[in-house]
This record gives sequence, C-alpha cells and structure tokens, in this order.
Amino acid sequence: MGKYKKIYVLAPFGHSTGGVELAHQLVDYLRNKNLEAYIVYVAKGDKVISNDQSITANYSKYNLRSTDVIEDSSDNILVLPEIYFEFILNYKEIKIACWWMSVDFRYTRTTFSEMFKFKKSAKAKWGLVKAYLKGYCRNFKNDDNLLKKESARIIHLYQSHYAQYFLYSKGFSRLLPLSDYINLELVGNVDAPKKDIVLYNPAKGYEFTKQIMEAMPNVKFVALKGLNREQLRELLETSKLYIDFGHFPGKDRLPREAVSNGCCIITGRLGASFFFEDVPLEDEYKFDVNIQNIPAIVSEIRYILNNYEKCKSDFDFYRHRIMKEQEVFYNEIEEIFL
Repeated sequence: MGKYKKIYVLAPFGHSTGGVELAHQLVDYLRNKNLEAYIVYVAKGDKVISNDQSITANYSKYNLRSTDVIEDSSDNILVLPEIYFEFILNYKEIKIACWWMSVDFRYTRTTFSEMFKFKKSAKAKWGLVKAYLKGYCRNFKNDDNLLKKESARIIHLYQSHYAQYFLYSKGFSRLLPLSDYINLELVGNVDAPKKDIVLYNPAKGYEFTKQIMEAMPNVKFVALKGLNREQLRELLETSKLYIDFGHFPGKDRLPREAVSNGCCIITGRLGASFFFEDVPLEDEYKFDVNIQNIPAIVSEIRYILNNYEKCKSDFDFYRHRIMKEQEVFYNEIEEIFL
C-alpha cells in the first residue's frame, strides 16, 4: 500500500529524450509495485493534456498505463517535471511533486521576470528580451511565489545536488532526492580498444570547444550528433576522451554514458558540473570556462590521449557510482511513494 491512492506523472506526448524516459521509468517501477500510477501526456504547447494518450513507441517495453483524467483529490499526487509547473494552477486539492530534473529548463517556463533574473549574462538577458519582443517567448503565470504559496501540498524532488543547493538558496525546504539512471543498453565493452578520438556535444558550449579544436588541428574531434543508439555506443566504446564545457542543468546523461563506456572526461564547472556529488571528477579534469585556460586544457587533452591506460583508472569511482544509480533511484522512489 502506497502513500497515495493514485499517482499521475506528466510527460510530453510523442517525445523521446532522457527526461521523458525518466518519467516513464518512474511509472513503470510504481506499477511493478502494484501502485495505481499513470503517465499523462501533455499536448504540444505545454498547456493542455493531450486527447491522444497512446503510449510512445520507444517506451512500450515498460509496464505503463496512461490517462487523460486527473482526479483532483488530496488522496492523489501529481508529479510535474520542471517544465510543467504551470499545471499547479489547474488543481486545488491534489498533492503536487515538483520534480526538478533540471534547474535551467524550469526558467524557460515561468514568468518573464523570473526568466530574465535567472539569465546570468547581459548577452543572455538581451537574447531573452529579443525573443519576447518577437513573440518567441511565452510569459507563463507560475513563478516561485506560487510554489511557496502552495507549499503545504508541494514536495520538491531534485535530480542533482546542483538542484538541491539551488532550491535551498531559494528558500524551499520540503526536499527529497529523486535522481535517475542511464540506459544500460548504451554501455558496451569498457575494455574495447580505444582510438585517439575526442568526443563532444555540439549542442553545449560549442563556441568554447571550437577554440580548443582550432588549437589542436591534428587531433580528431567527433561531434555526437545525428546518431542512432548503436552508432553512439560504438563511438563511446572506441574513443578515449569526452569533453563538455557547456552548462550542466542537471546530472547530464551523455557524460555518464561516456564514462560508463571507458572514456575519460574533461568538463567545465558550470551548473551541476561544479558539484563533485554530481560529476565526481578530480580537479585536474575540471576547468573554469575561460580563454586563459585553453592552453592548459589542450595540454590535458594531449596527456590523456598519450597516457589513456594510466588515466582510465581515475574514473573508476565515477563509473562505480553510475552502475549503482538504478538501485539508488528505486530506493528513492520507495522513500517518497511507498
């Protein structure tokens, strides 16, 4: 018997990403524990529940049921990923779990004022203003004050220590961990022969990464883009190094998938990558993202490529943590819902 009669978990309809799969994994585990849990799909546009509640094909392997009816009862709980906090306004009685899978994406779905304040640089703030003036940026009604006003029926679930720290800094106190785990289907042979290849995510921190690549014209850099699951696993399995100098809105999956496949890792110190609890790398593998550090980063990349076998063991702790994530996730679910 669980703490709640019915558990509803929102997810975007027809999407297939790490965060969306995580929502399905939660429902799967709850249903396997004989709890009445449902996926509720949200239509494109983020504001209304989809009329089509057919299970997304990529998640058919999970034990799932969907519904388009949410019973607004204090015996039930509605789990809202951070992009869907607006749905708090639609219900008066149901308990709410605000699931901060990401800190940063939350501040693309709140009031314009909060979005603006969250932006760190003048360039980012001006970009937001231009997007708003052109009609590309919607002004949502929910904000942090709403979360505090409704605090009696809200618990906050955090995916990363970065999110935990952020929530405490905002004055929220009813916090519990609910993390995630990577898809082990992407874990290949850790001991496979490695090539002198440096992998990177072109969607994050590309301008800085580009400068590093320009400083190392004789090194092969490969962008992780447009790949199916098999192609991604093969690259992770056969490359020596993954670099990521973008902002980590949470415990990003791609770095963990790289480490799990035997890659060494170099990151910046932005968002969750600042926190050892989220990205447990020794200091020599983390750099502040500024131009002055490019020579040191270039030197570290060359060292790893030339001394891969020696460096590989430095990531054993991170790899061990990743392998235990599924067990940790299940224990966290039981603490919260059972």
